[in-house]
Amino acid sequence: MKYSSRLYIFPLLCILTGVAFQYTGLDISLESVFYDSQQHGWPWKDAWLTQSLLHKGGHHVVVLIITAIIVIFIASLFHSKMNTYRRPAGFLLLSSLTGVGIVGALKASTHMYTPWALQEFGGKLPNIRLFDEALNNLPIGHAFPSGHASSGFALLSFYFLARHYQHRLSTHFLSTALLIGFIFGVGQQMRGAHMISHDMFALSICWVSCLAWSKIIFPATQSVADSDFEESQFQIQHTS
Repeated sequence: MKYSSRLYIFPLLCILTGVAFQYTGLDISLESVFYDSQQHGWPWKDAWLTQSLLHKGGHHVVVLIITAIIVIFIASLFHSKMNTYRRPAGFLLLSSLTGVGIVGALKASTHMYTPWALQEFGGKLPNIRLFDEALNNLPIGHAFPSGHASSGFALLSFYFLARHYQHRLSTHFLSTALLIGFIFGVGQQMRGAHMISHDMFALSICWVSCLAWSKIIFPATQSVADSDFEESQFQIQHTS
């Protein structure tokens, strides 16, 4: 797989965008759209669309996809006809689960909080940004980066896989994964569970995970099409 510089620039831009949202106040401004200041609450917090469909339903769909990949990978270990699916399935699993796992680890150690817990929205906790110092007595936030959005962005692994095999629909895999990730993210923002900067960092982490594993599992600099072409040329020369 040939690696364009854009693949490395994109996650950096996501991080810079996330930081900009935090330090310009856009995070709070955008989140205030979903907060009812008169009722002092989040109208979409327990709504069917955001809670049942996008949050719980979206989670179940992603788990189903990952489970199917696991089944394919296990089958490839025991059935010779499935051997060709082992590496692609292994890549999908490693790149997807690594990104989600890193996001989960950061959520368990950072001091950034859900909007519904912030003082700006009637909560008790301060809005701590990426480079702000957190007081020792503050609890872990369990909100940064966005875990639910990361489960959608984890599907970027299909784009990187399709890109390696030069599949004609690779850009569709890219746009679909980004769309699902941001739909999950906006759904959580509507509930008051995350801010947009949380999603941008989750996107960056999942992207880097896919990029790193693609370099490890598909290390060849040549594309699949180029390799197949050279192999066919070799066979022609030896049969002529």
